[in-house]
Amino acid sequence: MSLSAELITLNGLTVRRSGQPVLTDLTFTLRPGECWAVVGPTGSGKTTFLQTLAGQFHAPPDTLMRQARTEFVSFKEESSRFSYSSYFYQQRYQATMSDEGTDGSYSSTPTLRDFLQLTNTEESATLVDRLGLSPLLNRSFIKLSNGQTRKARIGKALLKHPSVLLLDSPFVGLDAISRAELTDWLGELMHHGLTLMLVKEPDDIPAFVTHVVVLEKGRIAWSGPKEAYQYSPPEPPSIAPPALQVSAPAPDFEEAFRLCDVTVRYGDTIILDHIGWTVRTGERWALFGRNGAGKSVLLSLLYGDHPQAYSNDVRVFGHRRGKSGESIWDVKRRIGFISPELHLYFPQNLTARQVALTGLTDTLTPPSQVAAVSEVDLSSLFAYFGLTQLLHRSFGTLSAGEQRLILLIRAFLKNAPVLLLDEPFQAIDHSHVQLARQLIDSFTNKTILFVTHDQSELPGSINQVFSIHVTAS
Repeated sequence: MSLSAELITLNGLTVRRSGQPVLTDLTFTLRPGECWAVVGPTGSGKTTFLQTLAGQFHAPPDTLMRQARTEFVSFKEESSRFSYSSYFYQQRYQATMSDEGTDGSYSSTPTLRDFLQLTNTEESATLVDRLGLSPLLNRSFIKLSNGQTRKARIGKALLKHPSVLLLDSPFVGLDAISRAELTDWLGELMHHGLTLMLVKEPDDIPAFVTHVVVLEKGRIAWSGPKEAYQYSPPEPPSIAPPALQVSAPAPDFEEAFRLCDVTVRYGDTIILDHIGWTVRTGERWALFGRNGAGKSVLLSLLYGDHPQAYSNDVRVFGHRRGKSGESIWDVKRRIGFISPELHLYFPQNLTARQVALTGLTDTLTPPSQVAAVSEVDLSSLFAYFGLTQLLHRSFGTLSAGEQRLILLIRAFLKNAPVLLLDEPFQAIDHSHVQLARQLIDSFTNKTILFVTHDQSELPGSINQVFSIHVTAS
C-alpha cells in the first residue's frame, strides 16, 4: 500500500442517533502512518466520530469508504465476551479475585485471560507483560481497577493486528507512570506502521501525534498538521454556582470515617494492607494511588458496598459497620457518590433526568415522586452545566463526558453532608471541569474525599492528602 493511499474516507457524512444529527456533513481522510488527535468540547461528537470510522453506524452510499482492518477501543466494554449489563455493581466486590471455587472450577464470570482470548504465543506473552497485566490474568474482569480495564481493552484490540487503531480517551483513568508507558508504547507502534486516532485533551497532545482534528457541535471546525494547531485555554467560568434549595443537613458526627488497621484480601491477594485513616467532619481530602492500589476498594468500604467492611474495623459516622444496627441505606443517604465503576453499570435506557434523580434513592432506580425543591435544584444544576437540552435524552445516547456530568449532578442533587468523588472529571472538558471545581468549592460545610491521578483537577478547597500504595503480594 502506498503512503498516499486512503485508509478511511468520509465524504459529506451525517450521522444520526435517536433521530437527531450527532455529526453533520463530515469530510475527512485518514492515510497510512498518520496519528490524529481528536479534540473538542464535551458532547462535540468525538466518540461518535471514531465509531463512525470503525463502521459502527449506517452510512449512505459513497459517504464512508474503509480499506483497512480497524479496531475501536471504547470507554466502556460491551462485547460478546463481556457486558456490564450482565452483572450488578456490587458484584465486583464479592467472592474471590479469581472466582475459582473450592473444587477448582470457575464461575461464569470471565477472567482477564478469558476476556483477552489469549493464545500460547510469544507475542501474547510479550504484550501482556508490556501492559503489566500478567499477574492479573486469573482475576475476574469485573474486579479489575478502572485503569487496568482500559489497558486490557487496548491489549485485546492489538492482538487482532489492526492496521488502524481508534482509541477513545486511552489515557483516562491511568496513573502518571502508566500514562508515560502508554505514550512510549503508542509511539513505538506508530514507528512500526500502525495508524492511530485517539481522543485527547487539547492541551496535552503526545509527541507522536502528527495531525489534529477539532470537533465542535458535531462538525469539523479545524483539521491539519499538529504543528499548525493552536489551542486557546477556556476563560474562567463567568456563571455563579447555584445555591441548592434542598437544605443541607447539619453534620451530626465528629468523624465521617475511621479505618483502623484495615486489610482487604481475596485468598492470597492483598488489596489493602493495614490501612489506618481518619476523616473528620468538614475535612477535604485528596486520595492518591497508582492503578490497582485499592482506592476504589477503600471507597467501597466507606460507602457500604464492600462486604469486608464487616470483618474489619471500619467506622462510618461514628459507628462501626455491622455493630450498631445502622443499615447500608443509613450510610448512603448521607453521601453523594460518583465513580468510574458505577458509571459502567447505569441503565442506558433511562433519561438523563431519571439518572440524575437516582441520586435521591441511592440506587440505579429513580424515585416515583420528586419534591418540588429537588425539581428546582435539578433544573438549576442542568442549567449551570449547560445540559438542559439533554434532560429527556436517553442516557445511552449521550457522550461519555455528558454522562459523567449527569452523574456528577446525581452526586450533588440531595445535598448530602459527605461527597465521595472517585475520578469525577474523567472525559469532561476543561470548561466543565472549571464549573464543577467552582461548584464543589461553594459547598463550604461538606466533608469531601476526591480521588484523582491529576493534581491539577483538585478543587482549591481540597487541602489534605492521603496516599495508598500497591501491595507487594
